[in-house]
Amino acid sequence: MDFDSFLSRAWDQHAADAAGVAERLAAALDDPAPALVTDEEQITPLAHLVHHVYGAHLGRWADGRALLRRLAAHPACSAGGAASAALARFQASLALCEGAADERAAMTASDRIRVTALAAANLAEHDTARASVLFSEAQAAADAAGLDAADATHRALAVMGNNLAGTLEEKTSRTPAERELMIAAAQAGRRYWALAGTWLETERAEYRLAMTWLQAGDPAQARHHAQLCLALVHDNGGVALERFFGFEALALAERAAGNAAGHALAVAQASVAFAALDEGDRGWCQPTLDKLQAFSA
Repeated sequence: MDFDSFLSRAWDQHAADAAGVAERLAAALDDPAPALVTDEEQITPLAHLVHHVYGAHLGRWADGRALLRRLAAHPACSAGGAASAALARFQASLALCEGAADERAAMTASDRIRVTALAAANLAEHDTARASVLFSEAQAAADAAGLDAADATHRALAVMGNNLAGTLEEKTSRTPAERELMIAAAQAGRRYWALAGTWLETERAEYRLAMTWLQAGDPAQARHHAQLCLALVHDNGGVALERFFGFEALALAERAAGNAAGHALAVAQASVAFAALDEGDRGWCQPTLDKLQAFSA
């Protein structure tokens, strides 16, 4: 299997079978099978997967660090390159999660913040209290650092905020601390995408906030952010795919609020947006529309 196929398949399977993907990652990097990675550009995406699976899903900090050290020793990984820097951040994040060491002091301000946010995301399902402290610490450090708007830290914080919120939304039940972290993470995603992204990322962060507030049990806030999402879509050309998901969020908010008429109207508008999608997007959006329409039946 070539590298791209291996990576794509692993990402597809990791949520349902994190342990199995971890085994395949370890086997793929064992001697004498280093041929999966053939050039330096492949190291960072593979390291990202290792960090996420061993960290966020399994909490196997030491095992993840060991695998990242194998990648760092790979002949394709040059000292001082972008892959080497990414590996250092991922290893420092797992060490911070484990409590084995805090390697941030020797790093640049940008890297310290990114490591802190990475560790917070890893800990979301393992130690919510520490995750909350670290995520707050990362944001405070970003505020104090006076970073340029184009600094990669802002994008990293946006991604971490989105991922944290999405992870916690998927839980069937949440503690009060998890609810607070979920909301704070979605709000951070919106804040930092406004700095690091385009209108598209900002609009999707509003969608994320709408879904987060739904899971938090506040349909009024969910409606507010769904409307902000749709306003951004309207102001930027009314892209059908974005309208579809904006109206999905609005329909769910109206349903949660007990507003049958508002829910029906939003479902009808989602159906109009769906009809404007190209054939490829219709295929993966159909289950979402079916679920909305089932609620209306």
